[in-house]
Amino acid sequence: MTMTHARAIFAVFALFPLFAATPVTAAPASPPSGAPRVDYHQHLVSPAFSRIVSLPVFDAAALIRRMDEAGVERAVVLSTGYSMADERKGLPDPDRLTREENDWTSAEVAGSGGRLVGFCGVNPLRDDALREIRRCLALPGMIGLKLHFGNSGVSLRNPRHLARMEEIFAAAGAAGAPVLVHMRARGGENFGGPDAALFIEHLLPRAAGSDVIVAHFGGAGPGYPEQADEVMAVFAAAVARHDPRLRRTWFDMATIFTPESSDEDAQRIARRIRQIGPSRTLYGSDLLVAPGMPSIGQTWGLITTRLGLSRSELRQIAGNRLSFIR
Repeated sequence: MTMTHARAIFAVFALFPLFAATPVTAAPASPPSGAPRVDYHQHLVSPAFSRIVSLPVFDAAALIRRMDEAGVERAVVLSTGYSMADERKGLPDPDRLTREENDWTSAEVAGSGGRLVGFCGVNPLRDDALREIRRCLALPGMIGLKLHFGNSGVSLRNPRHLARMEEIFAAAGAAGAPVLVHMRARGGENFGGPDAALFIEHLLPRAAGSDVIVAHFGGAGPGYPEQADEVMAVFAAAVARHDPRLRRTWFDMATIFTPESSDEDAQRIARRIRQIGPSRTLYGSDLLVAPGMPSIGQTWGLITTRLGLSRSELRQIAGNRLSFIR
């Protein structure tokens, strides 16, 4: 990768903090162990969002074409409505923009012939968040909730934020709505194992009736930093002691292993997969039209060839299908 290319990618994500991407180098185009049945971490780009982040519009039809190329049956589409209420963007009337983004996502997934399911996006710290969750979950095709702690400025170490997140998780649990959570705090500061402990103690019990997916193996991507591994160590210990609060908790691998990841990264990721179990490990690829993002086949190819997982472990991950998407 040239320095010019690297600066271009950095410039895009300086404006677009909710996603991160690693430029693609050589990677297997065809997964040797069979494609994953479900991509649990996908996004679309609406016309409104396209103007904000300077990315091309990416609708349901375009995503399904990418899925067909890779042999993926279904995908979970995470509305970027939460990003509209990121105060750093300074957008006017963010609650209206959040509603409109959720409405657009609903229309796209509802027209996918059952290939896509939608998760509502809200900034949980907004006064309107609970009302919008209830409204959005009633929209066609919208069955779950996406929370992005970093984008929304949430820190579980802040008592006020923690209490608010208990409210949000209780609402999801009462609705039986699955929740996908980008746990990493804004900027990655003051974040690590203690946050996973707070998540287990305070939030998982509130959503006991729902599946909860921890995105990016506790980090943000690209890559798998020490902080994410600290988070996963806490979750792995809870799994090892058969903590009942993790009965319906899962972990997606979106963007954690890249072409530039080291053999040491591969070993750490494989160790955590085996500790939490392949049955709790979900495939996800993230926004496919962000600069430098690998294709679904390329990311799965990296997982199948470089993590050192057995064929049975890979088959389990590729075949994992949670109840909300059956």
